[in-house]
Amino acid sequence: MVNLLWKTTRLTLAILSFWAVFLQALYLIQLGRFELAGFLSFFTIQANLFVIAVLLIETFNGCGISIDRRASLRGAAVLYLAITGIVYAVLLSKLPIVKEIVHPVADAFHHVIMPTWVLFDWVANPPSHRITVRRALWWFVYPLAYLFVSLIRGAITGWYPYPFLNPASPGGWLGIVAVSIACLILGYIILLGIIRLQPRNQD
Repeated sequence: MVNLLWKTTRLTLAILSFWAVFLQALYLIQLGRFELAGFLSFFTIQANLFVIAVLLIETFNGCGISIDRRASLRGAAVLYLAITGIVYAVLLSKLPIVKEIVHPVADAFHHVIMPTWVLFDWVANPPSHRITVRRALWWFVYPLAYLFVSLIRGAITGWYPYPFLNPASPGGWLGIVAVSIACLILGYIILLGIIRLQPRNQD
């Protein structure tokens, strides 16, 4: 019964999170500011789509993925949404240009509800396979790849998904390096916290 309730909750949140992605896209369409490639370039959207996939995998008994890989995917989901929520709150949420294009309901789901849920899910129903710090460091591959791809794409197109990634913004490349290092340090601290939250008696 408890397992069924947990699966139902995960499925419900996956559906609601996808609905929030659709809602944000529809909002941009109404504003006349929607462009698919640009929309999918936001870390918030990518991270939440990743979490939706993880929730669906857990809902449907792993979908053939090994227990240790599923544990790693869940830990990565916690990390990515924690970074998403904190960076948004500190660097983006107060910017007028961001307030203009972010739907308030989608904002709440993507930056508050889903980050809170995946953390709660990790603590209240931890994976049976314990993740080591060494293995968890692989979680940084995606954020680092995202950073480099965003910078390269921005240099080619002149468009950057976030102001702090734009070398033409105040601070220039020095600001980009400073923010990137700060996010990396923040991510590592969060990663250590995620590992510590695992029960000691896990295999």
